[in-house]
Amino acid sequence: MKKSIILLLCGISGSGKTTLGVELQKMGIPELISYTNRPIRKGEIPNKTYYYVTEKEFDEITGKLESTKYAGHKYCLTKEEVNRHKEDLVYCIVDANGVNQIRYNYGKENVVVVYIHVPYGTMKERLEARGDSEDEIKKRIDHAIKTNEMERDFDLADFYITNDNLETSKKVLEYIVKGIRDEKDSIS
Repeated sequence: MKKSIILLLCGISGSGKTTLGVELQKMGIPELISYTNRPIRKGEIPNKTYYYVTEKEFDEITGKLESTKYAGHKYCLTKEEVNRHKEDLVYCIVDANGVNQIRYNYGKENVVVVYIHVPYGTMKERLEARGDSEDEIKKRIDHAIKTNEMERDFDLADFYITNDNLETSKKVLEYIVKGIRDEKDSIS
């Protein structure tokens, strides 16, 4: 049985990973749903945005393909979630730890990483627009700077998108997806 290719979207908070994920769904690429113990945000839908669980339930999850902690909350993707999809191409939003773990546990040859870049000023504007508190925004920006998140994560990526213009970003993403599908078809 062939494995699906997992397209991983990675980038700092507010970079537009979720927005570009919606574009992938419009292209017929399903999202892998992760588990989290963080509170649900306005506009999110349980069992569609994330599987929301308590910390105790999170710790009892088996078959984790990756697991990480970000901004005080835990996130993970399970092998069961990947296996329930029969499509050739699926996607997931992850951080750098998730990229490394998924590559290790699923096979680097089955993973394509797209880093979504955005300047810190744009990051702040987008986090404000989605309703994050000033304290939360400050924590996220401080974390990104302190951990050198942008520069560190650049090194993990197969492709980069500077997401300062949505229409351009969508076209670049379409180009990347076409390349993945063309390569997969040539191997089949």
